[in-house]
Amino acid sequence: MESNDIFENHDLTFDPGDPLNGSLYLCHPRSQASASPERLIETLRIAGLWSKSEPKRVLDEQRDSYKLQLKFIEAVSYLIDAEKFTIACFDHPKFPSDENRWADWKTTFDRQYVRI
Repeated sequence: MESNDIFENHDLTFDPGDPLNGSLYLCHPRSQASASPERLIETLRIAGLWSKSEPKRVLDEQRDSYKLQLKFIEAVSYLIDAEKFTIACFDHPKFPSDENRWADWKTTFDRQYVRI
């Protein structure tokens, strides 16, 4: 998956309350109207990998700005109840991703969902 596909075709949700989650995103295809990040956020919270802060979404008017400022690192996709979701890691000078936290996200989702 490429960075442009993520920004053009997905809703991106992030954790504003934990600096270790800087530039890590939960991404749901925009075509999946029923898709919601709550179950995924709960999975991360149980594992101690998401704060109690209210999740935030990248708004449509912010997409171009995010696309220009973030450097794509990696994305991994999974199936959950026959729907696809992706976790994505980027880097940003003000909100750098944490390599260990990213590894923990992948390990947590690998244990519970099917990677595709």
